[in-house]
Amino acid sequence: MARTAPQVRLRILSTTDLHGTIWPHDYEADRTTNGRGLAALAPVIRTARAEVPQSLLFDTGDMLQGSALADLAARDLRGGANPVIVAMNALGYDAAALGNHDFNFGLDPLETAIGQARFPMLCANLVRALGTSPLDDRHFAPPSAMLDRALPNGDGRLHRLRIGVIGAAPPQTAQWDSALLGRRIVARGIVEAVAAHARALRAQGADLIVVLSHSGIGTDDDSPGAEDASRAVADLPEVDVVLAGHSHRRLTRIEDGADEPAAAPRKPLVMAGAFGSDLGIVDLELAHDHGAWRVTAARTELRPASASTAPPEPAILSATRGAHSRTRAAMDVVVGRTRSHLHGLFPFACHSPVLQFLAEAKLARARRLVDDTPLADLPLLAAAAPFAAGGQGGPMAFVDIPPGLLRKRHLLQISPFPNRLCVIEVTGRQLRDWLERAASNFLTVPDGAEDVPLVDPATAGYNFDVIFGVDYVIDLSRPARFGAADGVPRDLGGPGRIVALCHAGRPVADADRFALATTSYRAAGGGGYRMVPADAPRRAGTETMHEILTGHVAGSREITLSPHPAWSFAPLAATATIDSAPYACLDQHGDPSRRLEPLGATAGGFSRFRLHL
Repeated sequence: MARTAPQVRLRILSTTDLHGTIWPHDYEADRTTNGRGLAALAPVIRTARAEVPQSLLFDTGDMLQGSALADLAARDLRGGANPVIVAMNALGYDAAALGNHDFNFGLDPLETAIGQARFPMLCANLVRALGTSPLDDRHFAPPSAMLDRALPNGDGRLHRLRIGVIGAAPPQTAQWDSALLGRRIVARGIVEAVAAHARALRAQGADLIVVLSHSGIGTDDDSPGAEDASRAVADLPEVDVVLAGHSHRRLTRIEDGADEPAAAPRKPLVMAGAFGSDLGIVDLELAHDHGAWRVTAARTELRPASASTAPPEPAILSATRGAHSRTRAAMDVVVGRTRSHLHGLFPFACHSPVLQFLAEAKLARARRLVDDTPLADLPLLAAAAPFAAGGQGGPMAFVDIPPGLLRKRHLLQISPFPNRLCVIEVTGRQLRDWLERAASNFLTVPDGAEDVPLVDPATAGYNFDVIFGVDYVIDLSRPARFGAADGVPRDLGGPGRIVALCHAGRPVADADRFALATTSYRAAGGGGYRMVPADAPRRAGTETMHEILTGHVAGSREITLSPHPAWSFAPLAATATIDSAPYACLDQHGDPSRRLEPLGATAGGFSRFRLHL
C-alpha cells in the first residue's frame, strides 16, 4: 500500500493596530468602550487557541502608540514595564512587527519596549544603515525569526515545522518621523526587503513563511516607495501567509475594492481592524510530500471582540491596573477654560470650531518658531485636520467639548498623535494643490443631484486639511484632482475643485509665497500631501502637538473664538448627505452659513443629515 503523506493543521492568530488599547476604555472621553481592547479580545484568543492543537499568535504593528495609556508609558522610561508589552507577554505572543507609529516617540522608548518583550519584535526594512543588499543592512530590530513547532497529525504523531516570520513597515516612516529620528533610521522598500529575507529563511530550512506586513493592501506594484504593499508581498513566491495592518480595515482576503474580481484565490491574508476590535484567524492545512511541506488548504476569518459574552480578561486588567489608574488621573488634570464650544460634529460640511482652535494654537507657536528666519517675512497660514470624524471610528468618534473646564483628555481628543509642528514655505501653486488634495475627500456631486453621499468612504478624516488664513471655495461638481485614498495626482486636463482662493482679499497667484504651519507628518508628505519638495525652506519644532495645545491653553486666560469659516461650497442645485454623531444638534453644532436638515438615524448608529448645496 502507498503510504499517505503526513498532514497537519496550523492556526495563525493575529491582531493589528492595537494603538495601546488594552482596557476597553476611552481615556479621551473617560468612558467604557465595549468590544475593543486587548483585555476584551483575550477571551476570543483563548477560545480560538483551545479549538486546535497548535496555534501561533502574532501582531502586525502600531501597538505602542495611540492611547493616553501607551503615550504616557512611552514618555516615562522609568515608570516600569510598558503596559502594552506586559499585556502581550501575558497573552504569549509568538512575534510582532514594528509599525510606523511605534517609532513616534524616538528610539529610546522603543528599544526599552523591545527589551521588555518576551517575543521577537521584527522589522526588515527600517534599519540603522543600508548595505549592498537587504541582508547586509545594519538592522535596528531583528528582520525575521525562525519558530520551530511540533504539530500533530491525525493519529497524534508529531511533525516538526519550521516557520519563518518577517516584519515590515511603511518606508515613509523614516520621513514621517524624521524630525525626531534624524538619520538614525533609514528605509528600504517593503517588497525588496521581504523577498530577500524570505529567500534566506527558505535557505535556512523554513517550511512556511509568514509576513507581518504593517502595510495596507495596495496594488501589485512592487516599487520601493510603496506605502501599501501587502498585495505585492503576497505575490512573492516564497511567501505563504500575509497578516496585514496599517489601514485599519477588516479584511479576510487579498481582493480589496468593489471593482476587484472575486475569482482567483490568492495567498491567505487577514487584516484584523484596529484597537483590538477583531482577532484575525488563518487556518492552514499542510501536507508533506517530495521532502517538503506545502499548504493544501487555507481558510480565513475575523472574530470580533464585541461578539464575545466573556468579560475582559481579569489577568490582563490586573497586570495593567496601575497604568490604567495613572492614565485616567493624568487625563483629568485641568489645563484651562474655554468660553467657546469646541466641537467638530460636521467637519466636512461646516465650519469646525475645534479646527479653528487647533489652527490658532499652531499659528501662535509657529510665529515664535520662525522668528528671526526668512519665513517670518511671509504670510503665515495654518493647516488643521479632524482626527475624530466618524467613519470607521464609529458614531461616537467626534470631538464635542462644551464651554467650561479644559482637561488634558480634551486636548488629546483634538490632537491624539505625537506629531511635531513644522513650518514650511509653499508657493501659491503648491497651496492650491494642497487644498485640492484635501478636497479629494469628497465625492463628486453633479449639479441637480439629490442626496449624493458627501464624503468618499475611501478617505480618512485626518487627511482633510482645512487651511486657515486664506479663503476658498470648493466646487463639488468638478472631479477630484487627487486620488481619494492615496493622494496620487490625476491628469484631468481641466480646472480643479478649488475656486476663488484668496489671501487678504486678493486672489492667490501661483508664484505667491506663504509660510504654512502644519505637522511633521504632513510636511514629510504624509497622507498624500507630496506637493512641497523636501528641500523647501522649513523650521521644525520639538514639542508634540499635545504639548503645544497645553501651552496655548495655559497661556490664555480663557479660550474664546471669533468664528471665521475658511471655506465654503460653490452653490449647486443639489443635495448631499452627511453622517454625524447620534446626539448631533443643529442648534448647538450647526453652521448658519450651511443649510442642513436631519434625516434620522442610520443602521450604523449615526445621525444622517441633508446638506443643501
